Amino acid sequence: MYFLTKDKVIVEGREYTVYGMKYNDGPFAADLSTDKHSVQRLVEKCNEYQLEPIHMFDVIEDFLAEIKS
Repeated sequence: MYFLTKDKVIVEGREYTVYGMKYNDGPFAADLSTDKHSVQRLVEKCNEYQLEPIHMFDVIEDFLAEIKS
């Protein structure tokens, strides 16, 4: 099961809350976005479609490409 993660980062003296995702005790990706809702939707979709952890970083790559465009 995938979970939303939350962390703090400091960039140029400013603190930001960032969100990521992890798979149980396996792979994780921190600092995907400051937009909690978009990362939460990604987590929900990965759980809904029972994404195998081996594909997690491919899906994240697509997610990041989409939010940058």
